[in-house]
Amino acid sequence: FSSATDLKNKEDLAKILEEERHVPTGNLQVLVVTFAIILFINLMKGGGAFKSPLGIECGSPSFWTANGLMIGWILLVSVFARSYLVRRCEIKERCGYPYVEGDIKWDARATVVYPIICTAAGFFAGMFGVGGGIVKGPLMLAMGVHPKVSSASSACMILFTSFTATTSFVVFGLLDMEYAGVCLMLGFTATIVGQVGLFYLMEKFQRNSYIAFSIGGIVLLSAFLMTIQSLLSMADSGGPRPPSGLCTGKQ
Repeated sequence: FSSATDLKNKEDLAKILEEERHVPTGNLQVLVVTFAIILFINLMKGGGAFKSPLGIECGSPSFWTANGLMIGWILLVSVFARSYLVRRCEIKERCGYPYVEGDIKWDARATVVYPIICTAAGFFAGMFGVGGGIVKGPLMLAMGVHPKVSSASSACMILFTSFTATTSFVVFGLLDMEYAGVCLMLGFTATIVGQVGLFYLMEKFQRNSYIAFSIGGIVLLSAFLMTIQSLLSMADSGGPRPPSGLCTGKQ
């Protein structure tokens, strides 16, 4: 029995190592499908400035049911993902998988703590209109993830979190279209320049710490500029703006 178990463990280890040599297309497909369904529901339910194609009125029971469906779908996918990661972690432990520096052990605790933190990051990203990667980048560095992996993962996350937040702002009439195009081009250009410049510096000086310092600097600069912008907005309006309803659109 021992030799059969050892053979099974070796086969599992070889299978995992071979799988991790390639891009996990299955995981990407789940991510894209999840994003597409959330985007579809978000548009179909409408909002204060975007009429629902299905005739759903903002603030109606159907409106909140649609929001509940989005949350339920996300929770369902999260439970499925957690089950998959925990099961895979147990297989790795059993077959003696050789973890390297920067690998994360997705055990029962990690698959609960880190998603909760990422959920909080997404919440504040949507509330303040910043990319969730600003929070998740430092989080992954704190988890011990390699800086290059952290940077690439953050860039991938921003694509989905920022696009979802943008659609919500459009639906509720909170997006200023006069700035949207300009900011899109500036962000796209700055991203290319930043990626190319950072890659050049890392290749020349062989130091991955530049990524960690750049992420920290961006977080610090973002916090400073958001504070200044909030103070200026309050000063221009003579104080805090009066509260407005969810379905009233931009005030």
